[in-house]
Amino acid sequence: MKALAFNPEKCIGCKLCHLACSGQNEDQFNPRLARLNVVYAYAPGELKIEGHTCNLDMACIKACPTGAIQEKNGRLRFDENLCTDCSLCVTACPNRVIVKKERGVGVCVQCFTCANWCPTGALTFEEVTN
Repeated sequence: MKALAFNPEKCIGCKLCHLACSGQNEDQFNPRLARLNVVYAYAPGELKIEGHTCNLDMACIKACPTGAIQEKNGRLRFDENLCTDCSLCVTACPNRVIVKKERGVGVCVQCFTCANWCPTGALTFEEVTN
C-alpha cells in the first residue's frame, strides 16, 4: 500500500503543505491544524528540517476505543460522529500527526493534497510495509 513519504533534503521549509492540508480538511489556512508535522530551524550556515507524515502503521486504529478511525483500501477513514474526543489516538500516533482540535481530532486520510502542493517534491507517495 502507498503512503505519504517526506524527503527533508528536498524541503525548503515553506510550509505550503501545512496550509494546503488545513485548507483542504478544515476550510481554513491554519498550519496548527495540518495532519503532518514539518519542523525547521536555522542553524549557522544551514536549514535543519525534520518532517513526519502518516505512515499507516495503524497505531491510531488500535488505540481508538470507538472505531472512529478505520483503514479501508490503504487509507484511513475517520468518523467524527463516533469520536468521543478521548485523544488516545493522538497519544498513540508515533509520528505526531494526529491533531487535537477544539472539538475532536484531525486524522490524515491520505488525501495527498499536501504532496500535490509541495513545490519541491519533498512529499511523495511511496510503497510502505507494515
